Amino acid sequence: MWCPDIGQPAQFDVQIVPYEKRTEMGALHASIDAEHPSLVAAIDEAGENVQLAIALAEIFGGDVDFQSDLQPGDTVELLYEKVYREGEFAGYGNVVAARLLNDGRDLQAYRFTQNDKAGYYDERGRSLRRFFLKSPLRFEPRITSRFSYRRLHPVYGRYRAHLGVDYGAPVGAAVQAVASGTVLSAGYNGGAGLMVHLRHSNGFETLYLHLSRLGPGIRRGAKVQQGQLIGRVGSSGTATGPHLDYRIKRKGTYLNPLTVHRKLPPGEPIPASLHATFDAERERLMQQLSTTLLASAQPAQRDAVRAAPEGR
Repeated sequence: MWCPDIGQPAQFDVQIVPYEKRTEMGALHASIDAEHPSLVAAIDEAGENVQLAIALAEIFGGDVDFQSDLQPGDTVELLYEKVYREGEFAGYGNVVAARLLNDGRDLQAYRFTQNDKAGYYDERGRSLRRFFLKSPLRFEPRITSRFSYRRLHPVYGRYRAHLGVDYGAPVGAAVQAVASGTVLSAGYNGGAGLMVHLRHSNGFETLYLHLSRLGPGIRRGAKVQQGQLIGRVGSSGTATGPHLDYRIKRKGTYLNPLTVHRKLPPGEPIPASLHATFDAERERLMQQLSTTLLASAQPAQRDAVRAAPEGR
């Protein structure tokens, strides 16, 4: 850098100052109830923030629709990394174990690395990564209209087919690709408004209607990954209010998204050669989760932790 006052380059004294960084293991037990009906609210009540809720939603995104599946009485247990810099909380690392008791279901997830690639697996070693996520929206919205061949249209006032599922959500809510694929189109399309149309493998296509804007880089021919931001909820086109109309086609035929998602098979399992290693790691993580919860919980919470069913 030239300094005009003295006619020569300015001199800087640059030093590398290391800062302290450490990672600790945290654990929480959170409950869904009337006062905390969403995952975000329950985790906030347990003392952590929305980023941890998003991480959990991504792990169980193939099994749970967090807009509609949570019930009062459901509970969440998490073992996760907390990162500190210079003694101050700086964010979360990996969720290493998770358990969700949801409407009678016991869903478990364990982080396990094979071939230098980490993934999440259930208690039997099956991958939690599904072909489709259960919902293109992560939190809070509700189903306002279901798939039907004869629905009274709220704008036109006559019966006609509704070939998707409507999710009520605020303007700007993030819309994610339910599966990896290629953008067939991204732009305005008559009554559908601003729309993204994706092509996936196995003959599937998904459509996301009435958006307010597109995600970064979303254009015809672009490749997208499962869970990638492809747009934001809006009310463009023929719509009475902000919502997402989400549709699935296979080989040209529209399908009920809720039915399709329920029929998806489990993910690829851990190979037999690694089962013993995975079983040992699963037991270690479950024990660490229980121990960490009991050590950090208040007396009333300890009873809830001890009362939770044993994992396998």
